[in-house]
Amino acid sequence: MISRSSEYAIRALTFLSLNEAKGGYYLARDMADRLGVPAPFLAKILQPLVARGLIRSQRGRSGGFRLAQDKVPSDISLYDIVNADGHLGKIRKCLLGQSECSDERACPLHQYWKRTSDEYLALLASTTLRDLAHFCTVKPGSGYPCPTPTA
Repeated sequence: MISRSSEYAIRALTFLSLNEAKGGYYLARDMADRLGVPAPFLAKILQPLVARGLIRSQRGRSGGFRLAQDKVPSDISLYDIVNADGHLGKIRKCLLGQSECSDERACPLHQYWKRTSDEYLALLASTTLRDLAHFCTVKPGSGYPCPTPTA
């Protein structure tokens, strides 16, 4: 249900959240290396998050990306991240491809999908970067957001 770009964005912002206390900016290529994702793709994914004010970017020698200074991990929900590229509207599309799928002109799966998509969107809205960072702290061996190195 989450696109690959949203998955990478969530992982990158979780990484920034976990490293927020260290300060400074992180290059997309360094984050990509740590997260095990393609660097050019990650740099492209982060731009809408900059435009939405969730993260800051800085060019130059000590540049890169960091959480926006007026944001703390508890301010940023997964909904904010996933919706930065505007793809959440697709969640409401009919599962069976009807051009009009409403309570009045419902497909056979309409009620199920309406309930499920509402729950999914509520989960995204209620889960923050702070929650993900807490998970990473409590379960450091999970390999999230950075894959665990293999020996």
